[in-house]
Amino acid sequence: MAQNRQEMMTDAAIEAKTGRNWARWFATLDKKGAKTKDHKAITALLRDSFGLTNWYAQMVTVSYERARGLRVMNQKCDGQFSVSVTKVMPVPLSRLFAVATAKQADWFPKGPFAESSRTKDKYWRGKWKSGRLAVGFIAKGAGKAQIAIDSEQLPGAEAVEKERAAWKKAVEKLSGLLTA
Repeated sequence: MAQNRQEMMTDAAIEAKTGRNWARWFATLDKKGAKTKDHKAITALLRDSFGLTNWYAQMVTVSYERARGLRVMNQKCDGQFSVSVTKVMPVPLSRLFAVATAKQADWFPKGPFAESSRTKDKYWRGKWKSGRLAVGFIAKGAGKAQIAIDSEQLPGAEAVEKERAAWKKAVEKLSGLLTA
């Protein structure tokens, strides 16, 4: 298999859910000419010809693209790069949303952010540096909530880990603001 191979499930798990292990999926897709198809065409093939649900079709497609060198980690099907950072915090959803959106200057990494939209206790989006930022907020039970930050349209693969580190540090600062 390719050096870039990074499947999202074990062989046993994917076979239990879809009836084929990774080697069989990759060989099948090779025979169907998937190396020359775009992402949408591969997922459509998996759904229409093999009966996979949208979720499994996406997962098999991404794993195939990585295995065949058509895509690398953190790369979207349009070629752009993105990175996500999440953290569950011991505060109610409304408090997490309020503090995160009101005190941006106290926890964001350095860089310009221009808000484009927000929905209370759900999401906050905008232009971030030369790309986009999507921040999601999810209740995780009594007195717990998760923040999920997606930094999108990164300039390349080399920017991914730098951006991930900056957002992990930022989320820790936010956590400190919430528990202070």
